[in-house]
Amino acid sequence: MLFNYSEFKVNIKIFWKLSFLLENFHIFESLSTLVNAKLCKDMKFGGLKVGNFPKTVKRTFLACFTKLNKKADMKTILIYDGSFAGFLTAVYQVFDQNLKDVCVVKPRHYTPDMFAEGKIVQTSNLKAKKVWHSLQLKISKTAANELYKVFLSEIKGTEDALLRYIVHAYSAETFSHTDHSNIYVLRVHQVSKMVDRELQRIKDTMVLDESKHDIGVGVVHSNFDVLPLLGKYFSRVYKDKKWVVYDKKRNYGLYYNLTKITQIELDQLQHVQELNSLDLGNSDTPIHMKSQSVLYNNRIGANC
Repeated sequence: MLFNYSEFKVNIKIFWKLSFLLENFHIFESLSTLVNAKLCKDMKFGGLKVGNFPKTVKRTFLACFTKLNKKADMKTILIYDGSFAGFLTAVYQVFDQNLKDVCVVKPRHYTPDMFAEGKIVQTSNLKAKKVWHSLQLKISKTAANELYKVFLSEIKGTEDALLRYIVHAYSAETFSHTDHSNIYVLRVHQVSKMVDRELQRIKDTMVLDESKHDIGVGVVHSNFDVLPLLGKYFSRVYKDKKWVVYDKKRNYGLYYNLTKITQIELDQLQHVQELNSLDLGNSDTPIHMKSQSVLYNNRIGANC
């Protein structure tokens, strides 16, 4: 087959103009059609890879692919470890790298996408603190605390809503967390109120059960990760006694030893009925419960 170079140049110009109307890797399908129809007739597009095209043509097409792929606006998916510090680090990365089309997800929610680039976020406490202090100055401490409550709600898509909220806060000339005309500001306010109601119900309903070693033990079963918000409350109400409060769903708890609150992991506990002892790490003697702890069931946000 004779190769018509002048026709090839014309077709490349046509393809170059059309390519900007195409999305990401859809250019391959269009290019294949163009090459088959104008240059190779019955020759398959696979010939470009196996070397059936002249070297000049092959280099030209590969150069087109490289340039187009660099110009294509690929979506970025930031995968963080699920911690609040990890999320704030992801926010830092968004602004530092000037990422536009981006979303933030936990590893269990990540789905590989051929049209998106996944990046692992390495949690940095230093970067997280910078973002947190900056947020407190920009949107106020009250609004920053609302963001934290919304993060603890663990509602799917929360990270993206928080990210859009933060981007809006820094891009707006004037920002107020009480201005609910913005959809993300409104959503953050609504979810924050849901978490507040959850906290109040737990405070009003939950009591600590006395263990054999005179340590109060309570169980929280909630759709929201509220334990980080309950620590100060219980340390104030039960400041003169040791206690353990654990989250059955998330399998971790808080231990108060009269001086400080420590997070403890309870992987060995599957059901409240099987709870015979708690290993508190620094304690020499396990705690034996005399009865089943109070189980607080929450239904708020179950359909979110």
